[in-house]
Amino acid sequence: MDITLSGVVGRVVSPTGASSVDLAQTFVVGQSLIGEVVRLVPRVGALVNFNGQQVLLELGQRFAPGQTLTATVAQVSPALVLQLTDHLALPTLAEASLLSLSTPQEGQGGVLTAAQLKAYLTAHQSFGQTVTVLEHLLTSHPLLHDIAPELTQALRDTLAVLQQHAESSPDAAQLKEQVDRSGLNYENKVQRALTGESPTTATALAKDLKGQLLELSQRLERLSHTGTDAHRGETAIILEQVKRAVDALEFQQLSNQFALQEHQPLVLPLINPFASPVQTTQLTVHRDGGQAGQQPAEQERYTVALSLDLSGLGALHIEATVQGSAVFATFQVEDLAVAEFLRAATPELSARLQELGLQAGVACEVQEHVAQEGEGPLPRSLTRAVKLVDVKI
Repeated sequence: MDITLSGVVGRVVSPTGASSVDLAQTFVVGQSLIGEVVRLVPRVGALVNFNGQQVLLELGQRFAPGQTLTATVAQVSPALVLQLTDHLALPTLAEASLLSLSTPQEGQGGVLTAAQLKAYLTAHQSFGQTVTVLEHLLTSHPLLHDIAPELTQALRDTLAVLQQHAESSPDAAQLKEQVDRSGLNYENKVQRALTGESPTTATALAKDLKGQLLELSQRLERLSHTGTDAHRGETAIILEQVKRAVDALEFQQLSNQFALQEHQPLVLPLINPFASPVQTTQLTVHRDGGQAGQQPAEQERYTVALSLDLSGLGALHIEATVQGSAVFATFQVEDLAVAEFLRAATPELSARLQELGLQAGVACEVQEHVAQEGEGPLPRSLTRAVKLVDVKI
């Protein structure tokens, strides 16, 4: 049975050398492993004992018998993926994340096991909750600053960007930065960094929420094994919350990947700048099909939808269709007076869009009940062939 450990290939074996191991019963996604190099195997690699389970690794670097390794289970099915956490730079750690979040192949059912999906569902929380929890951790645990002052400051800066506290609403550049630093595009940045596609990718990785959380969890893992008894309890509490935040981000990433298979909209969670306490706003992006005979560039059409519940305007749903330089936006509200107020402001909005080089059209409609964008059902391909509950009579 093959595994991949930060690009290193090996196989799981029993103490007697047999290879029949039930991975789902032996390993759990997110599980932390401490391994000891048992012995070196000439021309093969090294046999490592991870919590009683022996793994034969074809290592690309030198290890010595008795050396201790730490790793995290990143994936169990269809193959076991371990993420080595010993003295690795951030891009190498991210390379393991690329493996665990690789795009599912067509016809590949049951990509996630029931144990994996249960773990993600347990960790699931709104993006606003994730940001709130992380802010609380930074303010209530000075230990974080002591063990990683630069990293925790970078995380504070990211959280400040993700929820704008300014009086005015965020502009286009600020919204773009929020999406970019939210962690949802982390693996794409890693791929560009590994291929040298972009010279600024390393800087973007250092500002990415998921990258920062992965590095923080790595440091907490080490502290949980090497720190004092007084710190271990606090470290365990912080580490649990950080891992949950990572799992929540990965669950959103996986949902978007599987939604693409079903031609469903992508969901980009944002912090509602007009709400207090913190609330999450779902920005959905759907790529519509083009018409036959059109050029590929002309076929690309996107529909972007956003729902808000404002104290002054009430429920508001905005839907915009973008094709090339043409933009048509529709505002839906429940009150006629609010609709008249928005219609009076549409010429100004159209003029501002035209200043950006866009051919703009804006309309406002009154609906008895304005639908609010919420979390939709899980993509069917995400849970295909996964049984969460077995009922026997």
